[in-house]
Amino acid sequence: MKSVDTNVLARFVVGDEPAQSARAAQLLQASCFIADTVLLETAWLLGSRYAMDRASVAATLRDLIDLPSVSVGDADGLCWAIERFAAGADFADMLHLHGSRSADAFVTFDQKVARVAAAASPLPIETL
Repeated sequence: MKSVDTNVLARFVVGDEPAQSARAAQLLQASCFIADTVLLETAWLLGSRYAMDRASVAATLRDLIDLPSVSVGDADGLCWAIERFAAGADFADMLHLHGSRSADAFVTFDQKVARVAAAASPLPIETL
């Protein structure tokens, strides 16, 4: 199984480079892995460089991890982070929470994290 980079996902989603987009589509039809950090960078790229709105970015991320040939670390956790992102949370913060789920608590100065993570946070959030 091969792991794909953000630029492969971008070519697949945006289709702005026909030859590379075709190669990306071919690769994503085979068994491949997408790391959480690649999804994070993809979200940033689609929102900033391609000016996609939050709802479209979230839907695109869901579509990518739902491809039958794609594997991710923890699909349920990623779906939670994507849903929180769609509802207004910072995607990186939600991935931080998800990645910290084995800890006792997530400590931050950012009071918004607790508000946007809601009661469904995978671990308690402590604000300083």
